[in-house]
Amino acid sequence: MQTQAFTFHANPTIDRLIKSELSFRPLENYLKKLNRRSPIKKRMTDELLQTLQPYLHGSEDSSTLLPGHDDQSLFELIDLALSPLLDDERNCIRAIASPLPREIHYCTDAFNDLFKNGMAKGQNVDGTEPEVNLINEHKNYIYRLILSQCYHFSFQILEPGYYSYINPKTGLEEYYKVNINTNFIEVLVTGELPDITMDSIVQAGPAGVDPLVILEKILPLHYFKLSGFAVITLENITDSFAIEQIRNEIVNQGNEEHIYQQVIKSLSILTGNNALQFSLKPLTRLNKGKIVDINPKIHSFMMDIAKGFDDEEMLQSLVTGYEANPVTYYFSAANDAGNKPEMPVHDVLLSHKVKVYACLPLFFKQKLVGILEIYAFKEILFFENILAKIAVALPLLSQLTKNSADHFSDKINDVVRRHFTVLQPAVLWKFHLAAWNYLQQEQNMETDAVIDPVTFDGVYAIYGAIDIKDSTLKRNVALLKDIHVLLDETLRILDKLIITGYPVKEIKMSIMAFKSQCQHAATLMDEKAILTFVSSDLKPLLNPLAENDPDILNYINVYLEPTVAGNSASQANRTILEKEIALLNQDIMGFMAKMIDDLQHVHPGYVKTFRTDGIESDIYIGQSITPKIKLDSGKISAYRILQLRYLAKVAKYTTQMSLKSPFGLNTTQLIYAPGGTIDITFRNDEKRFDVEGAENIKYEIIKKRIDKICIKGSTERLNQPGTIAMVYEDAAIREEYLRQIKLLQEEGVLREHVEFLQLEDLKDVFGLMAIRVAI
Repeated sequence: MQTQAFTFHANPTIDRLIKSELSFRPLENYLKKLNRRSPIKKRMTDELLQTLQPYLHGSEDSSTLLPGHDDQSLFELIDLALSPLLDDERNCIRAIASPLPREIHYCTDAFNDLFKNGMAKGQNVDGTEPEVNLINEHKNYIYRLILSQCYHFSFQILEPGYYSYINPKTGLEEYYKVNINTNFIEVLVTGELPDITMDSIVQAGPAGVDPLVILEKILPLHYFKLSGFAVITLENITDSFAIEQIRNEIVNQGNEEHIYQQVIKSLSILTGNNALQFSLKPLTRLNKGKIVDINPKIHSFMMDIAKGFDDEEMLQSLVTGYEANPVTYYFSAANDAGNKPEMPVHDVLLSHKVKVYACLPLFFKQKLVGILEIYAFKEILFFENILAKIAVALPLLSQLTKNSADHFSDKINDVVRRHFTVLQPAVLWKFHLAAWNYLQQEQNMETDAVIDPVTFDGVYAIYGAIDIKDSTLKRNVALLKDIHVLLDETLRILDKLIITGYPVKEIKMSIMAFKSQCQHAATLMDEKAILTFVSSDLKPLLNPLAENDPDILNYINVYLEPTVAGNSASQANRTILEKEIALLNQDIMGFMAKMIDDLQHVHPGYVKTFRTDGIESDIYIGQSITPKIKLDSGKISAYRILQLRYLAKVAKYTTQMSLKSPFGLNTTQLIYAPGGTIDITFRNDEKRFDVEGAENIKYEIIKKRIDKICIKGSTERLNQPGTIAMVYEDAAIREEYLRQIKLLQEEGVLREHVEFLQLEDLKDVFGLMAIRVAI
């Protein structure tokens, strides 16, 4: 058909580099060979050759003898002669263009419709500017022609591009590969042809240089001219392109939800039906037990319905039942087609107005790892054919869901390692090295194979402690209150019995004696004695009466019956206190977790936290922990100021919370920073790091004793609420903390009041000093 004079690949830069003219002379030579080779087409080619004569042997200026846009009969005859006899023109996406395919002279209806409806050049994935990439494609095309015709070898420089097209009927993308037949193009040499070989091309420039740059240097394009015409065909590669896109997403390390969205988009493109919807779900069991939804943002049609009923058993039953018989399940509402499992899936689908549905199992090494659901809310013709088309993608989808399960397992292991073991990322490399050395010994059949000790030499240690002030005293107060509650409730029941005539006056006298004894202080032994007395002397008397008296029954159940620790009314005050301590510690751990993250961003280190009546932490940073990452004094200072900053945040928070606490819980904050470095070693028997050597043990001795240390010459404890105390031995550490304190004072984090204190001597430890600053 006649086409508008639109350009296919026009680019002014290329037009200036090489001349190109439309000519039929290469076609004449081709037809003469075809005539001799194929008698079947002799008549057609004879007619075409005769028609071509005026354009081949007329004026020397062939451009005046070419058909115009209003004279398309010659191009139609050429297309008919060159195309297979059984081609259906409706499916032939073909065009005849100038030798450098910049102008289309003739094209089929299918070709014209694609470009008329918005076909566009596919985006370049390597980040190259579109204009630069287009020029390179032209050059690649030209040099392949030159090297093939003039030097008789091929040289593929760039991968061919593709075109995308939005199908107006489905709204889905389709993809087309451009194939250019260059049999009817002749390369004419306008200058002296350089003598080159393949080796000379490869050796013409250093490794890594763009081959096109080398070719332009040794084969300038102005030496050549293109004559003839190109036959362009567009090949629909939508199916293979969609599969390739899925493959690319599988190796993508990006956001998992985005990967699944892109894969589902590719599945829609593969089917070519916009009415179909897809859900792709990994099936993962935790500890080989219940199925867990490892990513709720990745949807499953049927599992989401089950979740809607808020019935965990239904969800587990649904998945377990499918695991037991993982076959392709197919449903069609139109003819009630499909296999019907024992579960009432049909009813669920019908209730949600689903017209077609299929659930395909995804296997990895014969193990079910996920499901693919395909469904639509309207009838779909030839749905079975669509399922067959999807089958080619199933191995890739299996790999994707397996990757998700592996990623989930890695995240679980990472959380366990970071929060429940000492094998933090900063030190894990050395454990791997020790394990590898051990495995090598075993492989060499060494009978005395041992695990190498994991030691880090010359690390800087910083000890931090956040302690709940007077926690033992507050527990004693709570215990005393609970004992008095028990005694008062017991006396109330005894008075009730005395009124009704029961002989319990002696028991009452004993309880009164207990109350007098525990007027101001009590111990757990006192509580135990009271409970033993009441249970042995009073409870046997009360049991028969409890059947008819709810008040007595309630007293027995609440105060005298054994209960889960912390749930008895006789422990109510202690329960409140312990819950408050636990919640406060949980909040402090939240601050510590953020501190650890910030520390790791400064420089990888090893941080160990442990809970007492508060939170303690050992921070280790050293070049031996990170041999490949340089550690300098600036990073060590940054570690210390970060710890100081976070302890200030904790102190401010706990002071505010103490105003809301019935027990007035408050915290003290303490830092100990030795001046020198220490060595730490992992103890395999105890599964923990410990200091190594006599000199280093001093660090452990000091940090265990300074929580109750007093100021020298007084009974005042160093640790006080609303303050942070920094214990040191080295004057350089003192000056560093003073600089950091001044900075935090300027930010309004610390107050102006700073104390310089000498501390009492400890056993074998002398000369400790401290700075104490108010929050």
